[in-house]
Amino acid sequence: MKTRSWWGEDLLGRGTDDELWACGERAVTRGKLRAEVAWLANAYRHHGIGAGTTVALHGTPSFTQLWSVFALWELGAQIALIEQKTCLAEMTCLLGRWRPQYFVTFGGSGRRHRPFTDECEVLVRRLPGGEPASTGHGLLQLSSGTTGAGKLIGRTPESILAELGRIAAVDGVPGPGELVLLLNSTARSFGLVGGVLHGLDTGAVLLFPAPAAPTRAADVVLGEPRHFARLGEDSVEPFTSLRAAISSGDVLRRDVFDRFRARHGVRVGQAYGTTETGVISMDVAGRFAVSGVGKPVPGIRIRVANGVLDVHLARSPYVMESDPWNGGWLSTGDRVRRDPVTGSLQLLGRAEHAGGDLELLEIAG
Repeated sequence: MKTRSWWGEDLLGRGTDDELWACGERAVTRGKLRAEVAWLANAYRHHGIGAGTTVALHGTPSFTQLWSVFALWELGAQIALIEQKTCLAEMTCLLGRWRPQYFVTFGGSGRRHRPFTDECEVLVRRLPGGEPASTGHGLLQLSSGTTGAGKLIGRTPESILAELGRIAAVDGVPGPGELVLLLNSTARSFGLVGGVLHGLDTGAVLLFPAPAAPTRAADVVLGEPRHFARLGEDSVEPFTSLRAAISSGDVLRRDVFDRFRARHGVRVGQAYGTTETGVISMDVAGRFAVSGVGKPVPGIRIRVANGVLDVHLARSPYVMESDPWNGGWLSTGDRVRRDPVTGSLQLLGRAEHAGGDLELLEIAG
């Protein structure tokens, strides 16, 4: 008999056992997902991992990696997701500063740069001198480092669940039974929360870029501008039932937008946010083309201070750094303006010497 629960138990428990969860090289049902998570939770428990244990994860993007994330959360561990492409020097620096108790790797060196595989080998190593969690964050991620060296960002279960609620309230996001081709890295914020966890939340089916996956049947594509640039090439076969495409993680160029629309008949929308805050604004339908990144998502509290966008957070997201966090307001470092007619946010570049009065864009929640 179960005597405990975890913050994502409701997400993982939704749907029937025979309901489709995701497709890679083969299809995986929700029953298979739950069984694999339970098996891995038991395996990690035998390694000594439990509540408050710190675990770094790195390696081949795979179902095995995602099952491990859910299994470790079920055990109450604090996990750090490290992108596959992270260089050795940056990883060594991270592990030296954070000092996790365990380091879990997925796949061998021969598969280091493979985009996705269903299952792969798992290596669990206990690190000498590792320290247990000192904060209530369940998920740690490295920021992109656009303002300098990458920072270790912490997300609490409450902040992740709140973001899922905000995403679900946006018109046009993937819904029950829809096929979602996920090209974003699942080690990054939008790929994990906006892709994987949102799919669990709403019943959308994930398609990962694998040879046998029915990717051309996707209803929605989530990716970065570089993905949409490739999908807009003349050699790419058009999607059969695409209704939406959402770009995130970088600036979307007009030529990429135009080529994709001409090839697939769908305007590329955008999702804008940061690792610290999650999604801030979304334009699923591509209504604002490349000039805007959509309206603030429901429930987000933002302002423009001296021309720079701030987001209100209940607590500091920084695990080790002592970055400014003024009265709950976190600066994104992005200069923005709000379109007075549509309400969409327009990005004007990174902040240097922005000027202007304090303008409160939206208060919610």
